[in-house]
Amino acid sequence: MKTKIFSSNFLLKNHSEWLLVIAVLTFGFASASPVVLNSPDNTIQLSVNVINKHLSYTVSKNNIKIIAPSTLGIMVDSTVLGKEVTVVGKAIFSKVNEKYSTLGNHPNVLNNANEVAIALQSAGKNFKVFARVYNDGFGIRYGLPEGAKHIDSELTTWNFANTNGKVAWSDNSVTYESLSKVTSWDKLPESKIIMPPLTLEAGGCWVSVSEADCETFSDMNLQRNGNGLHVVFSYAKKGWDIKPLEGNGPKVLNGTYRGMNVSPWRTAIIATNMTDLVNSDLLMNLCPAPAKGSDFSWVKPGRCLWQWWSVGAPKYEDQKQWFDAAAKLKWEYYLIDDGWRVWKQDGKDQWQLLAEVIAYGKSVGVKSIVWVDSKEMRKAKERRIYLEKIKALGADGIKIDFIPNATSEIMQWYMGSMQDCAELKLMLNFHGSVKPTGLTRTYPNDITREAVRGNEWQMTRYKRIQPLDHDVSMSFTRLMAGAADVTPVMLNPIELASAKYTWAHQFAQAVVYLSPITHFADQYKFYIESPMFDLFQQVPTVWDETRVLPCTEMGDVVAYARRSGKTWWVGIMNGANEREVKIRLDFLKNKTNATLVFDTMQGFAEINRVEKKVTPGEIITVKMSPGGGFVAKF
Repeated sequence: MKTKIFSSNFLLKNHSEWLLVIAVLTFGFASASPVVLNSPDNTIQLSVNVINKHLSYTVSKNNIKIIAPSTLGIMVDSTVLGKEVTVVGKAIFSKVNEKYSTLGNHPNVLNNANEVAIALQSAGKNFKVFARVYNDGFGIRYGLPEGAKHIDSELTTWNFANTNGKVAWSDNSVTYESLSKVTSWDKLPESKIIMPPLTLEAGGCWVSVSEADCETFSDMNLQRNGNGLHVVFSYAKKGWDIKPLEGNGPKVLNGTYRGMNVSPWRTAIIATNMTDLVNSDLLMNLCPAPAKGSDFSWVKPGRCLWQWWSVGAPKYEDQKQWFDAAAKLKWEYYLIDDGWRVWKQDGKDQWQLLAEVIAYGKSVGVKSIVWVDSKEMRKAKERRIYLEKIKALGADGIKIDFIPNATSEIMQWYMGSMQDCAELKLMLNFHGSVKPTGLTRTYPNDITREAVRGNEWQMTRYKRIQPLDHDVSMSFTRLMAGAADVTPVMLNPIELASAKYTWAHQFAQAVVYLSPITHFADQYKFYIESPMFDLFQQVPTVWDETRVLPCTEMGDVVAYARRSGKTWWVGIMNGANEREVKIRLDFLKNKTNATLVFDTMQGFAEINRVEKKVTPGEIITVKMSPGGGFVAKF
């Protein structure tokens, strides 16, 4: 049948956003023309189709097919929504056009997209598909039938038209702490459960698959099937009941959109170059804005000293030294990690001692973040009481660790925790956790989280050795989901000896890996006594501009240039093979002073530091050891 287009000039209010209704598309009931949705710049085209009563979609970029016909659907209350489907109403097209600020790869975000809501029916049940297309990718989610009670499974797939390039992926892990690796597509096992994000080369583009705005669904995992990926719920194999978590109040996000219970967005970032890939704000853009009237101006980035990795549980009598060291480094935070709960001295309990320690930190200009085991705050009431107590002691943040599997119930617990911390003005760092899904837009106080195989996996006391290709793969797996508390920059030669990561490589972690509050792993003496001490005092944790340098090869070497104000920093991490790369300084505008930190090519716990003048466009040759690196400040 023919498609009829009607113009309209009225406004539709939704979640405090004004969406302009630009078209209405009318369908027949037995079959329908494709619903075609273009990105604002018309480079990406998404088509939702009902073919032989089965729901599917395709995506192209610059007229090249990226995603071949791929199944859409979700099984609710034992009914597959998407099979034997008919279109039952009007597809409403709308626009999203917003601006907001963030702490990350750049400060300003443009949220500009086209969206469609398609009314459908399967087995007598009405539901919707929402699709949104950006200049850098898309998201698709399901609006569930009214009265739906149980999510059984999901049928969503991403079938790629071309899988001849590399793919960066990670095995499944409850806390997202599996190795990142880069292989060819055929080396991605079909039997494995994969943790998103997963990034691959397809159709001349970089494509990164994940999810956004996961509020009440179990965490999404992926599994390969031929040239495609499909959704699996490894923490809820039999599905889950749709029910609110007891104690979560009306302000807590509850998995609704436009008045319907919905799935998270199933997403793909699509970029023609790595700089656009890394700078994508797609996941955040698909999440709701902060609640009206919210003020997050108190959320401040910074560097954080932390002692558990280097010396174990914190001792009360040592705390002043750690705060003094943080102050000497000009770092903003100190994390009081697991161990403070057993402090006792002179008739004082751990809470009194904790209050003294936090107060001392304030006296030397260093803010405190306090560790807690999630089991102490699993219920809403006890969580609120605990957080209020921490806030009353003067802490600025909380690190919540050892969080259970990311079921629907636990995902709702995350939402309640973020809301409580936002109301109490506590910054939040989830450890032993699930990946982020862009909700740092809604809750900027969710400033970083673990859900990553960080430097805790390079530790002598646990006999852990991190393979050299992990660091140069992780930017394209877990880091594509958002900030990661990798706890970078190990300098202790004893800890580095097993893998022989170099000092330059370790420092480069702090430049490459985004974490607005960066927790540095090592004992403070290694920073204060380092030939890079002055640089540690200056290195930023958030950026005004980010570029991925051309020498980057996924799985082999990763190189970023980042600007903070008028200062550029370059961080390069090398993988398993000795390498020489050339860096063209085309991001500089004027002749300037440069500090260059090279591998010596002789030993791993040493650097070759060079101070010199450089000019725009100049080429710097960088030689790196296996596990080596390079850092520069311009």
